[in-house]
Amino acid sequence: MTLKNFFTGFLIVVLLVTIYIIHAGFVVVHVKSSDANLWVPVPIALGSMIGAFVNLPLACKPEFEKALEYREAATEILSQLKNLPDADLVEVTKPKEHVRIFKRGNSLCIDVDSDNEKVKVRVPLRTAERLLQALSHQNVNVGEIVACLEWQPSGDIVHVQTGQEEVRVSIW
Repeated sequence: MTLKNFFTGFLIVVLLVTIYIIHAGFVVVHVKSSDANLWVPVPIALGSMIGAFVNLPLACKPEFEKALEYREAATEILSQLKNLPDADLVEVTKPKEHVRIFKRGNSLCIDVDSDNEKVKVRVPLRTAERLLQALSHQNVNVGEIVACLEWQPSGDIVHVQTGQEEVRVSIW
């Protein structure tokens, strides 16, 4: 094998890995406050590969274990939500607060408005299903959790605004 063939093969592998990383997407965390303006892009594919070496034990949190008891029911609800048309599922209005849970497209959305803060969460249904599968083990692999975000539609998944601070987590 000549040196030229080796470098050609190496460049092809690097190109393919780069295409995969870009195509899998990025999670972008953007934090704005009066003190700082932080913008951190994280390639989902790299986070998944690196996270594969980290396991988190779930047995130590009784509240979390209690919530996981309903995993099968949550999986069934998510599979049924896919087939439903867009709809408002829950809406609660108080004098200074408004909470709305609704389905739009293939996402479950939660909007919370109050005097001090606004929170918007969009969870793609496919991401939620994959997350429930990843949480089915006693020791959760961080790579599996990050991999839940691969191949998802672009846009904000969490947006929180308070008086002088704003946090936005997006998928690109």
